[in-house]
Amino acid sequence: MRKFLLFTLVISFLGTVSCSKDEEHTEVSQEEKEYLVKQTLIEFNKSAVKTGKYKEYINSLRQKSTEEQLSEAEKEALLQEFLGDQTNVFLDLYYQLEALNLTPQEFYDIADQFEYLRLNILVNVSKNPGDCGTSSSLYGTFLDWISGCPLPDDANDETRAN
Repeated sequence: MRKFLLFTLVISFLGTVSCSKDEEHTEVSQEEKEYLVKQTLIEFNKSAVKTGKYKEYINSLRQKSTEEQLSEAEKEALLQEFLGDQTNVFLDLYYQLEALNLTPQEFYDIADQFEYLRLNILVNVSKNPGDCGTSSSLYGTFLDWISGCPLPDDANDETRAN
């Protein structure tokens, strides 16, 4: 019985140690973040811009916004519909990016390094001041950067970062 108890204790200890080591190695390097942002922007170009789906989304958002003031829930519903039309490659990259919990400031700092990717997007869709602040999610921050919007003053708010 003592051997069994000792064996169980050792296994439990090893399990705890291995789990705590995994948690220590989950920190993502700056280079990995930059690579993920860049790849997400590239895939966004392929999935949404070149197919015209981004332009359709922006036009739909503009049209509905001029007819009535959209609630946050309505904006989110439009975003979810737009996301549903995207490629799996883009969605996979986007969800990996979302899992990093980048603040809007971090995202802008990294994305600004890839300004040349935004230029391709801006050529295809004209900017409208109403395109800014479409959502409080990472995707809203992503679309704000895509649309050439400045970083909002409340960019470090927790509600905007999540």
